[in-house]
Amino acid sequence: MSTEPDHHGRPVPDPFENAAVLDALSLRGLAHPLRMRVYQLLQKAPATGKVVAERLGVSSASASYHLRQLETYGFIREDPELGTSRERWWRAASEGFRLPESLDTEAPELTTALRHTIAAGWSERLGAAVDQWSAQPEGWREAQFMSDRTLTLTLEQAESLRSELVEVLDRHTARGGTGGPGERTVHVQLAAFPSPDPGPEPASRPEESP
Repeated sequence: MSTEPDHHGRPVPDPFENAAVLDALSLRGLAHPLRMRVYQLLQKAPATGKVVAERLGVSSASASYHLRQLETYGFIREDPELGTSRERWWRAASEGFRLPESLDTEAPELTTALRHTIAAGWSERLGAAVDQWSAQPEGWREAQFMSDRTLTLTLEQAESLRSELVEVLDRHTARGGTGGPGERTVHVQLAAFPSPDPGPEPASRPEESP
């Protein structure tokens, strides 16, 4: 549990406390679009290979292959309490994963592949949300939002922005999940990065005369 208190002085749980920490080896287990979808499906609830194949619209052979790969890399495990002699049930072995920044140096090709997979999933999820945007019930229709900002920041300011946004997300994560009336799953997608287009260099200030 995090020792950082919220604005009421209460400790905010770390939502990634039980997450798997990727390394250069296990990173290979998730850097595949379909495998990531299988993993995300099992994060929601245990499932059999047949259920995975039906939910994702893939063949049983493909689902079985990616399930075996996820098991090999330690991301899922068999659930013998749900399984039978004819059916194997699988569940996620941890709650999400952490991607250490050191892997951007150790395995840049794999971290790039994984982030492309994540970005593709975000795009698909956002597209599905846009399709349903106007059909959401009153209240939820106004609460949802899409927003974009282009900022000019120093490295220190960018780090501060990241820290503040993570703090807000952690706080609201801790408040939810109570099973209260009207509660729904809400997806929040955030990304902040230096512009791929460097643009013009900022004008230098004239030197002051002594």
